[in-house]
Amino acid sequence: MDCARWMRACTGAAADVLAAYPTVPHWAVGGHSLGGAMAADFAGQNRGRIDGLVLWAAYPARNDDLSAVELAVLSISATSDGLATPEKIAASRALLPQTTRWVTIAGGNHAQFGWYGMQTGDGPAAISREEQQGQVIEATLQVLETIAGREL
Repeated sequence: MDCARWMRACTGAAADVLAAYPTVPHWAVGGHSLGGAMAADFAGQNRGRIDGLVLWAAYPARNDDLSAVELAVLSISATSDGLATPEKIAASRALLPQTTRWVTIAGGNHAQFGWYGMQTGDGPAAISREEQQGQVIEATLQVLETIAGREL
């Protein structure tokens, strides 16, 4: 399946989940790497329906400017990430709201956001997977708690 078709299938699945649970008052979407870019696109296409966006080693595509969208955004990156590099994450700042919370995991890399082993082009991690994922979980829970308590 080509990338564009795959992205449409994934964003369609997200829309199906929202439709299946119409009484849920607050929604957040997020993802790692390309999944985060897809979540950013979905959030932009569903303004007013999505309250939060969580990006794990991810950033929006250049055509997904969310800077003026009322959205709680968390961007978690890692200093040893060889794919979503610190420079790419920094370049994405203009595409996200000024209220975006930026978390950088010292010594973390791209692959340790997941559990799939080393990835070509990634940097070596200087911390354990457990330490990195613990920091990801803590920051993600904080933003989700903020969204759940927000008056929109």
